[in-house]
Amino acid sequence: MDTKNGLVNFGLFILLFVFTFVFCLDALAIPNTFYGVLAIIGFVVCIAASLFTGLMSRREGAALAIWYLSYTVIVSIVFVWYLTRTGSAMQIW
Repeated sequence: MDTKNGLVNFGLFILLFVFTFVFCLDALAIPNTFYGVLAIIGFVVCIAASLFTGLMSRREGAALAIWYLSYTVIVSIVFVWYLTRTGSAMQIW
């Protein structure tokens, strides 16, 4: 993967995470199911796409592979936080 294309792709992933995080905060503040579903879809897309891109970059030996994989870990931590907040708001646990 070319470095310039990798940086653009990484920037798009960060932009997607920002929108997803805003949707998750809005879904927690105002009980809005549509925003909650958009947040879950956004988190899953962020995790899956960055994990796939990170593994492919590692296979090619690109330097951005560690950034994609660390991004995956950070988004996964925020996703688990969102799921626990949603579960406690819905009194599931």
